[in-house]
Amino acid sequence: MEMEKTQASVVIIARQFNPSIISQYWLIKNNILTEEEFEVGSIFSPVMVNIQSKKCDILILPDQLQFIPKTDSESEQELVTSKLGNIIKLLPHTPFVAAGLNFSWHIRRDDISISALSWNLFFREGSPLYLAFNTEDAHFGAYMSKDVIGCRLKLDVKPVTINLPEAPIERLQFAFNFHLQLAEDNKVDDILCLLSKWNEAREISSAMVKSVTDQDS
Repeated sequence: MEMEKTQASVVIIARQFNPSIISQYWLIKNNILTEEEFEVGSIFSPVMVNIQSKKCDILILPDQLQFIPKTDSESEQELVTSKLGNIIKLLPHTPFVAAGLNFSWHIRRDDISISALSWNLFFREGSPLYLAFNTEDAHFGAYMSKDVIGCRLKLDVKPVTINLPEAPIERLQFAFNFHLQLAEDNKVDDILCLLSKWNEAREISSAMVKSVTDQDS
């Protein structure tokens, strides 16, 4: 069984972002990005900012900011804290509500179908609900949550279909969300503290997925 990290991001929720503040000039002036780092396709408008750069993508809407690192895993922590962390520091009066670190992993086995793989991992013998889905075409998954590293970890596992040009492929997706609901005081500091835990959160998610692949090997 093989595992692959497919996406990682930070999402910051606010009652009201002001995207018009985040201009190309503002980002350069505050040493967030250099002029050379911007790529074709970046959009700046009063209601939406979509920044395409060599090392990260940043989407800002009225209710959220999404930051996607585009570097190798070893460089993500420094990128998140230096780029996104500095943006958050420059917006201290924004009414932040929540923040989350997100990691998506896919696993696959070439010798069996996703239906069979998800059945092996999640089917519960003797459960009337699961017995109602005990068919060859059934797919299974799970939702779990717990407190970890000062966050509420939410894990959603389910089969997904990826539409590639040559043919669709199926994978079992593990979507991790390390959620932090922000208190009224020290919101900026709390977000920065969460960002500093990026590597720790990624390793937690990786270890959990690896435990599944090792179990089935």
